Amino acid sequence: MTHKTIRNIIILFLALTSFACESTILGTDKIKSPLPVTHNSRLATILDSLRYALDVPALSGAIVTDTSIIDFQAVGCRRYGGQMNITNNDLFHLGSNTKAITAVLIGILVDEQRVNWTTTLPEIFPEYAGTMLSDYQSVTVKDLLSHSSGFMRDPTRVFENGTPRNQRYELAGWAVTQPPAISRGTFLYSNLGYMIAGAIAEKLMNKEYEELLIEKVLLPLGISSAGFGPMGTPGLEDQPLQHTYSHAPIEPYPYTDNPPVYSPAGRLHISIGDWAKFIQWVLAAENGHQTLVSAQTAAMLTSSIVPTGSEDYYGCGWQITSREWAGGRALIHGGTNGVNYSEAALAPGRKFGVIVASNQGPGNSANPVDPVAARLINYYLNELNAGLKNR
Repeated sequence: MTHKTIRNIIILFLALTSFACESTILGTDKIKSPLPVTHNSRLATILDSLRYALDVPALSGAIVTDTSIIDFQAVGCRRYGGQMNITNNDLFHLGSNTKAITAVLIGILVDEQRVNWTTTLPEIFPEYAGTMLSDYQSVTVKDLLSHSSGFMRDPTRVFENGTPRNQRYELAGWAVTQPPAISRGTFLYSNLGYMIAGAIAEKLMNKEYEELLIEKVLLPLGISSAGFGPMGTPGLEDQPLQHTYSHAPIEPYPYTDNPPVYSPAGRLHISIGDWAKFIQWVLAAENGHQTLVSAQTAAMLTSSIVPTGSEDYYGCGWQITSREWAGGRALIHGGTNGVNYSEAALAPGRKFGVIVASNQGPGNSANPVDPVAARLINYYLNELNAGLKNR
């Protein structure tokens, strides 16, 4: 079996499932998570208690409003059962919470009049028009970002030739020749659609997606910690190690994440404080104070574009739903590569939101950090907000 084959198997395994029991190899059944302690920050104390109760190596979280970051904290261990060495500057993997940030990049290009929401694939890739299936001839940029293009969830072949930009360009040409998984205009969650969106940005700007995201979205928001792929340096514990559901640490080699072609769909890592800056921007934009994009583009990014079932919709990187704690409309999204997890939950009408991230994957649990998000929401509504109102 070649190294390339082994690498692809590992990547596929990471993308589609969590890891099974490694305790017989690593002895993780004998390692215990450190007891929680009281911190100077009330938020850190809450997170540390939940870290222990949920039995995860580390947790980070933030409470944000449209005008400020109330607090952000990270607690726990870079390696499960190790030293309590997480810092607030440590990096956490966002998984599919990258999508909302990718959508903002496309929105900026719309405002720059480089593309429109209704621009179709043949208009962007005329060189592929001859081989493009008729099903994709009318697919628009908005369709790609709202998971309503008809593309399958993930590519069924590996793209490894050249740079990630070359790979995404090749992927776009391949994707438009594949039978649609569903009819256009119907919701089907598609990482592939976001990869093509990344290829569109690259073609329009003649730069790598990763460079564009940092230059046009992150740096203008004061975000400087962002990178792509696994966090840290192989052989060191300079950043949180990724972990399987059974606590086995994963060294940060390039093949222990989805391949770089996936970056627009979910390979961003970032500090919790820097992610909070993006979330504050989203809340500010929702309340008429956007800076990066026009009011029209800001509204499009979080609009209810395609129904996902019941009364829920998907916008551009956000699930739009209704929650009692939000006072109605809520923006929600989760993200995982199988060995990390992140969640964002925003209440635009009440002008606040919470974000949570952990360096452990979900296993059989669809959302391992949901109890943390729920506790932070409760903390804000019943403790923090009450205190702020009484000032």
